[in-house]
Amino acid sequence: MRAICLGTQQVTSYEVLERIAAGFEIDRGLLGLAYADANAMVLPDMRNNQRLPDPSAYADFTGALAALAVGAPPHDLERMLPALPPSPAADVPGLVTAAHVQVLRELSERHRRFDADLGGGACRESAVAYLSWARGMLRSRFDGEQTERELKAALSDMYQVAGWACHDLGDHAEARRYLTAGLALARQIDDLVLIAGAFYRLGRVSIHQQRAREALTLWQLGQIVAQDSGCLAAVAVLHANEAWAYAMLGADDRVADALARAEGERGRVDTDEVPSWAKFFLAPADIDGIASVIYNSLAVYEEHRPKYAPVAIGRGEAAFAHRQPGEARSRTFDAISLAGAYLLDGQMEHAERNGNLAVDRAKEIASVRAVDRLSEVAELARPHARQSGIAALIERISDLAAL
Repeated sequence: MRAICLGTQQVTSYEVLERIAAGFEIDRGLLGLAYADANAMVLPDMRNNQRLPDPSAYADFTGALAALAVGAPPHDLERMLPALPPSPAADVPGLVTAAHVQVLRELSERHRRFDADLGGGACRESAVAYLSWARGMLRSRFDGEQTERELKAALSDMYQVAGWACHDLGDHAEARRYLTAGLALARQIDDLVLIAGAFYRLGRVSIHQQRAREALTLWQLGQIVAQDSGCLAAVAVLHANEAWAYAMLGADDRVADALARAEGERGRVDTDEVPSWAKFFLAPADIDGIASVIYNSLAVYEEHRPKYAPVAIGRGEAAFAHRQPGEARSRTFDAISLAGAYLLDGQMEHAERNGNLAVDRAKEIASVRAVDRLSEVAELARPHARQSGIAALIERISDLAAL
């Protein structure tokens, strides 16, 4: 118990926290637990629930998001949100205080750290379970207007954490639904920084599915909001991701401009003013990591390959070397980027080494997204499959994808 209080041991298991609350007579709400019998609490099982359609299939989905960007609540938004079971009134505190909000913030941060280090599979079910409880507090009384606002902000962040975990597990339909819910809550309180964060993540879902123009539209919407917010970190993150979309479209001149803007804004950031969701971008390796991905995307085009494949290698090596503890998934992505860049540059031995390293690391995290990116490396490697080492790498990736 002392280790948990000191923050040296992390607990996200609902059952374990129930035992702690009962044994030490701690207010259940302050641990993020239901007040009623836990057996009466129905938690969502996304593996067994009837699947809802991907909201991006709706013709008006992007329009609805654009409406949220400028402040007008779109009509019939509920059909684009996740289906969570209702929280019975007895399950939540009758009076929500700043202490309850702080618990939710801390839960979001812990899940964010688990996600970054171990992958979305390490925290999605837990995040959704807590979220299904915490949103019930919206029906409670508050000890002040500021507490109500802060609860909505914390819930918006938690929705986005859950959505990102869904995305990392390849569940892009649910990811969009959770991220849209987070966006809608942020708009209720006009929290522009959280709105920008939601657009960033929604764009990342699209870019992962090779929908570069859609991603660019979402990031441009987010950029408008980020600029209005005055949050330089949000502006920098969105510029960097716009560069990725331009790279996927082969527009190297626009890549250079967007990436330069990202690096410039990043250099001006006041580290004390960075929101939780954007702190990753200030990590020493992160700008090199995304730059490697960007230049990889450009190097896929034959006319850009001689110029940009070596740049992708240099930025990828720098990122990999400077990753910190707690960035296991990002280090895996760096190895994947390096494998692809070395393949594009014709350096097969280095491609094989980094590809195998990436496979080894991907096995240690719960991230479908990492496996998807490895599958892209396998496609780049197929023209070289006559080389035994490359053929073996392709087979390892195929075996991993089949799990």
